[in-house]
Amino acid sequence: MTDIPPPPPFPPPSGPPAGSGGPDAGAALSYGWKKFQENVGPLLAVVLIPVAVQLIVSAIGRSINGVFAALLFQLVAIVAGAIAGLGIYRVALMITAGEPVSIGKAFQYDRMAEWVVFSVVFGLGLFIGLVLCVIPGLFFLAFFGLAPFYFLDGGMNLGEAFNASREAVSSKGLAFPILLSIIVGVLGVIACVVGVLVTEPIAYLAVAYLYRYAAGQTVAA
Repeated sequence: MTDIPPPPPFPPPSGPPAGSGGPDAGAALSYGWKKFQENVGPLLAVVLIPVAVQLIVSAIGRSINGVFAALLFQLVAIVAGAIAGLGIYRVALMITAGEPVSIGKAFQYDRMAEWVVFSVVFGLGLFIGLVLCVIPGLFFLAFFGLAPFYFLDGGMNLGEAFNASREAVSSKGLAFPILLSIIVGVLGVIACVVGVLVTEPIAYLAVAYLYRYAAGQTVAA
């Protein structure tokens, strides 16, 4: 018998040095859970804001008549949805970089028009993949799930961000950790709709953690 305690169930929630074996999904999700507990308020805010925007947009949409007005409204809804969805990515990047979290800053971005285009392309790619018997959609998430982070944090254009994500995932073996992290985020909807308020932020933080590793950056402890 010894007094040595058993090892922890997950690896320590800090990014491994560049060039070492890649982090697994357990390390990423453990990190996401830790940071969610430390930043509950701002994370819930950036998750709820897109929900509120969708509810408002849906309510307005039901009152619109006319084809032209409906098309114009759909365009406005797409832009509003893309802007609202920006916050969770930006906050995840702030937290993993060790920066103070600012809700106002989360929705400020000097390439907003490009982000809207990127969001539409990313959303269409995922939608098409899911329609094609789901499996292609899962592959899309696994290999391009880092693209939004490369776009926002790396200052890349649309094509560069998608290529950087694919190359990083392939070379560092991150497809499964990314996919599993995203699936955990979706489980909150399946198990209990309210649960997504916890699982979604954890998933974004986990993928941001994996992005920092893929980009060779230090992850804030």
